Amino acid sequence: MLKISVFFQLLLRIFASFALLSFIGGCASEQELIKGKANSVTDEVSYEVNGIHGQLLENVEKALSSLPAVSKKNAFIFSREIRDKTKKALRALGYYRPKIEIIAPDPKGALNTVEINVDSGKATFIRNCEVEILGEGAKYEIFSTLVKKSGIEPYKRLDHGSYESLKNDLKNAALELGFFDYKLIVSQIVVFSDEDKADIALIADTGKRYVFGKLKSDAETLELLKPARKLFKLQEGVPFSSEALKKFQTDMSRTGYYSSVDVRAAVEKRDKHKVPLELHLERKKNNQMRTGIGFSSDEDLRIMLAWDKPLLNEEGHSFSSYARLSKIRQNAEIVYKIPRKDPNLDYYYLRAAQIHTDFNDTKSDLSHLSMHYVADITGKWRRDYSLCGEYEDYTQGREKGFAFDVMPGLLLSRRETSGGTDPEYGYDISGDFTGGSSLWSDYNFFRAVLSFRGIVSPSEDTRLLLRLTGGAIVGSDAYKVPPSLRFFAGGDRSVRGFSYMSQSPKQDGFLKGGRYLATGTAELQFPIGISSSRGAVFLDAGKAFDTVGKQSMLWGPGIGYRYLSRYGAASVDLAVGVSDTDHGFKLHFSFGPEF
Repeated sequence: MLKISVFFQLLLRIFASFALLSFIGGCASEQELIKGKANSVTDEVSYEVNGIHGQLLENVEKALSSLPAVSKKNAFIFSREIRDKTKKALRALGYYRPKIEIIAPDPKGALNTVEINVDSGKATFIRNCEVEILGEGAKYEIFSTLVKKSGIEPYKRLDHGSYESLKNDLKNAALELGFFDYKLIVSQIVVFSDEDKADIALIADTGKRYVFGKLKSDAETLELLKPARKLFKLQEGVPFSSEALKKFQTDMSRTGYYSSVDVRAAVEKRDKHKVPLELHLERKKNNQMRTGIGFSSDEDLRIMLAWDKPLLNEEGHSFSSYARLSKIRQNAEIVYKIPRKDPNLDYYYLRAAQIHTDFNDTKSDLSHLSMHYVADITGKWRRDYSLCGEYEDYTQGREKGFAFDVMPGLLLSRRETSGGTDPEYGYDISGDFTGGSSLWSDYNFFRAVLSFRGIVSPSEDTRLLLRLTGGAIVGSDAYKVPPSLRFFAGGDRSVRGFSYMSQSPKQDGFLKGGRYLATGTAELQFPIGISSSRGAVFLDAGKAFDTVGKQSMLWGPGIGYRYLSRYGAASVDLAVGVSDTDHGFKLHFSFGPEF
């Protein structure tokens, strides 16, 4: 009898298992059916929220958009979910006692809109607010600044989003400064909804700030680091900073020595408040060959060939050379760079160049040799001091001659942009000053060229560009300097509507170049509804001249098209060249960064 009883119990268990599986399978099938129906709703309702506006309305609409598709005939079933979503969205902004009326559409009616009438009620304001930073970080201004910017303080409306953002911002700032033991001790909001008041307590302990530990690298990397060793300012014991780490990586990449710079803080290996650094470098190839081809209406087709040796020795010396060939100009140059304190900001370089020019009324062969010192390690201005020797054999119209000049020079420049090939804002200012004396040169003169370029964005896809250039040559031999130092106007980057460097004072009907130059451009670029494209309207004006006084200007109004690629803007401009003597249309093509 016992065996029979056990047998029946076993059969009963098997039967119960099959029944349970059948039930689960049925439920799953029903869920899939419901899901299928949800995905195939043909009379989905929309939501119309009344009674609120601004951020409150945006928050509620965003919350309702997360609801699944709701059929009009089932809208009343979802009333509770709609009410809950609306309440949570209002509470997030400090409204805890709203009145919400939900009106579902008539299943047989024509409208498919759920009407939600909201009376938000009074906002909840912060009564008591305790935000405190403990530990070593208490003396760092960054944390108090974040608290002030958050708006979390007494008598301000409670905003849960701002509160959560403050918590994240404090934690991120702590980690960026090396407070890796940062933790929240107290984080709470107590809401007294009957009183429309809330108390906030937020207490964080930053702990002790970590410092950089030992540099861990392979032998090859340590050898490659030698040319840029002065850029490494993350020595053991220096307070940790993510910003300093990023700057080091950027500076190393700018040297041009390395094809790869991989530096990271091994936070997971931190010990005794020290974070070791791991660095791996890969040098660029000993020989870098580059070629390029381009076209502009100034020079027509042009070809560029370059050969670089980015790292010659452990002192960081480098060599670069290139040749550029076009119909009107052929030039070749070599540059040898010698770092001083900083390979990016403080260095010497030697430059030698040979330039042949033959266009308009100018024919020139120029040999150039110069020594430079670049000081950019202090101040906001880049300073390029130079001593240059040039020999030029030229024909300018009916004028023939040659000149040898030894010229000390200074190039001052300053540039800031939002970055990229299509910056939203930026400016570039430069001053190029050079001169010669009859004590050591053929001519006695002083030459100065000042230029400004700026860009602003009135709207996201609109750009306003401004360009101004002024130049002057003074001194007893100002009229005698060779053509490469004189001024000419016209071209893509000067006064459009006129050919490249085709405008200057004349002698016997031939261009001779001017002692002075003044040009300016105002250009507005705007979207035209085509991807990566903008239209442009512009006005150029300017002139090269010999005497200061009332000058008749050259004008170049026009329209243009810009195609924005990842490498720069391809530009097509149609300009009208207007002068006292004649006027005509000129088509300009160019490719490259606008700024």
